[in-house]
This record gives sequence, C-alpha cells and structure tokens, in this order.
Amino acid sequence: MHNGGPHGHHVDLLERSSEQAAGEVLGWTERTGPVYLLVVLVLAALVALGVVGFAMTAADGGLDSHHPWGYLAAALAFIMTTSLSAPLVAIAPRFGKAHWNRYVSRIAETWGVVGLLALVILIPLLLTLPPADDRNTMLLYDTIVEGWPVGAPHLYVALVMVFVVINGFGLLWASNIPDFALAKGRVGGLRGALYSKLALGWVGSKRQWRALRAGMGVLGALYFMFIVWAHTVISFDFAQSLVPGMRDSVFPAWQALGGLQAALATVIVTSFVVRKIGPFRDYIGVNQFWSMAKLMLASSLLWMYFWWSGFIIYWYGKTPAQQDLLQLMWFGPYRTIFIITILLCFASPLLILMWNPVRKSILGPTIVGSLIIIGHFFDKIRIYVSSYSVEEYTGHVLKEVPEAVTPGAGDALMMLGVVAGALLLFTLAVKVVPIVNLWEIREGSMLQVVRPFKRLPLKILAKPE
Repeated sequence: MHNGGPHGHHVDLLERSSEQAAGEVLGWTERTGPVYLLVVLVLAALVALGVVGFAMTAADGGLDSHHPWGYLAAALAFIMTTSLSAPLVAIAPRFGKAHWNRYVSRIAETWGVVGLLALVILIPLLLTLPPADDRNTMLLYDTIVEGWPVGAPHLYVALVMVFVVINGFGLLWASNIPDFALAKGRVGGLRGALYSKLALGWVGSKRQWRALRAGMGVLGALYFMFIVWAHTVISFDFAQSLVPGMRDSVFPAWQALGGLQAALATVIVTSFVVRKIGPFRDYIGVNQFWSMAKLMLASSLLWMYFWWSGFIIYWYGKTPAQQDLLQLMWFGPYRTIFIITILLCFASPLLILMWNPVRKSILGPTIVGSLIIIGHFFDKIRIYVSSYSVEEYTGHVLKEVPEAVTPGAGDALMMLGVVAGALLLFTLAVKVVPIVNLWEIREGSMLQVVRPFKRLPLKILAKPE
C-alpha cells in the first residue's frame, strides 16, 4: 500500500505491477508446506470424528424421527448463515462498482465451495423431516388438490439448495477465468492442464470481457435470489413449521438478514487470517476492514430491528399460545443462549464499532466479526434444537414447552465435524484458485491514482463504466 505525505497519511493503493502481483499470489497458491498439510490432516481428522458422531446419533435415535437431529439442523443453518452467505460480500459491492472489495472478493466467493457439505448434511435431514400433512408448512399442501404440490416440502428444499450450490460454483469459476488463463502459462503439470481447461480459451478480447461481466452479473443476481430463498425454506421447514402456533412472517427475512451480517463477519475474519499467513499484507489493508466494518455495523442494527419486529407480536399478543412460544424460544430453557446471542450479535457490534478509531482498524472489526460468528452459532442452536424438541408438531397450539436438549457426545462431534468440514473445503480450495482476484486488482490499479493535495496525498478514483 502507498503511504504518502509528510505526516504519513495512509492511502490505500497497491504498489505492485501486474507481473509482481501474479508471481506472489500464484506462488503462494502453489506452495503446500508442512504447516498447511498439518492443518489439512487435523481438519480431516475432525471431519472423521463428525462422521463417528453421526453414526452414534443414528444408532441411538435412528432415521425414523426428526427429534434426534436438532443439532445437525443447527449445524446446517450455521454454515448457510456464514459460509454460503459469504459470496454476497463479493456480489453486492461489485454491483455498486466499489473498489475496496477487489482484494477480498475472491475470499468471499471461495466460501461457496462449502455448499457441497451442505448438500451432504441435507440428505439425513430430509429423510427425517416430517411430511407436510397437518403441518404448518409454507406450501398449500392438500388444500387445493390432494397431494399438491408433489413432493412438498422435501423436493423443493432439495432443489433450492442444489441451485445455490451450482450457482456458487458457477460464480467462483466465472470469476477465476481470467486468472486461470494467466496461471496456465506459469504452472506446469496437472495443475497447468486443469487451468488451461477451465480458462476456456480466454484471451481477454472485448467480446470475452463483455460476456464475462454479463455472466457474473446474472450469476450474482441469481445467487442473491437463491440464498435468500434457501434461508426462507430452511428456516421455515426445519424450524418454524415444527412448532405448532408459530406464525412469524418476519422470521425468514430475519434469518436471511442474519446471513448478510454473518457473511461480512466471515469474510472479515478470513481476510485477517489470510493477511497473517500469506504475503498479502499489502493487498488486504485497513480500507477493506473499515469498509466491511461499516456494513457490518449497519447489518447488526437491521438484524436487531427485524428480530424485534417479529418478537413484538408475541410479546404484546399475550395469548396463552404466544406465551408458550416465548417460553420455548426466548425466556424458558434457552434463555441463556438467547441473552448470549443478543450480546454477541447486537450489543457488541454496536458498542465496539460505534467508535471510528476501532472501526477504522484491522483488529477491531476482526474481534467483532468473531463475536458475531459465535453468536450466530448459539442462535442456530436456540432456534433449531428447540424446534426439533417439540414432540407434537401438528395442530395450531403448542401443548407443552419441552425442556432444553443438552448435546450428547454424538451431537457435539457432529457439530465439530461440520465446522471442520467447512474449514477443510475452504482450505483445499485456496490451493486451487488464487485467493486474491488478480484481474480485479489490475483493473482497479488502472482506475485509481494518488495525487498530492497541498501536503497530503489524495487518491482519485474512477468508475469502471
């Protein structure tokens, strides 16, 4: 980064030629040292423990009932909220033609590979999910024509998740096409042959650039649409519809908004780690953390507002059914987890990021991002474990508030394995795709320049179109 002026004022401008940047980024992508291999082995061992935990839970509870699988459902919702929502951090600023996201867009897009793990987890959850008959689903099952829509809700939940995963891989591949073309001449062997195939004969013509930008725009819009819909169907069919009397139209939107908040937190924490372990200190700087921190603070306020918009209906309704729901979700057996969630997902971002010196730093947003991720982890346990603990899912009134379900050994191992699996897929992916978007950085360097303004450096920005 460029630091200019007699007072050393920071100006975020990468002082690298395209050749130097390509050499550093691609060189790091190719290297797999002993520390990297150790991390992969540890994560793979934790994934194996997760498989053991799944086998323990299946042996104990079987696949005939959904009740034993609340923690696995919470794990699915957690990686959807964090990993699968992370590409939004690349999509939204790109639509707004921002500059700061060029250095972290690839980090955000790479998290989309975790969709493979989500599909694997979805299989046992769909096998144990109760049918739509007599359940408060979002589909008009047996209301207009008997048995319509066919396969509801299992088929449609599966289709939405498949579309999210395909879309995420398509977006990651499209974003990498120019970098694959650049890397194929520098890398030999199987990796070079793979890059050559994936580059699709890219030469950088005007026609190819127009097609790439149009394709990325369409893929980005579709991913945004599908991930919001995925949050809707997962939160509805795996949580709200399992609790009689729970009718909250704000709940799916609140879950999707939580995905945006957690996406920013995930990319911030990942950027901090990438900056520390690789030669990327000059690529990922204060400007990226500062920009994402401002959005994270805004999304934290919106997250709280949407939660309150749904909660206030139950609070002021005061019917016996609504009071039972308040006990189940908020003030009963999961009260402690609820308080932790509010503190980590709302109070901490507000009280810490309200200070500009903290917000305009690297460590401050990283700490807040870590707290938000932990908060969403607990929140998913509160929502999904409590929903799965309800014995009678039919009817319109919750007949009994169940006790809290503490995690058994199998539950703990499953959740540990899911988190490790997400980290493992990302760790493997960063050695296939360049973790920094080379063509976006090159484009950005052509659109910004530093000029002196009296005694201070001033960065002048241009829009790409």
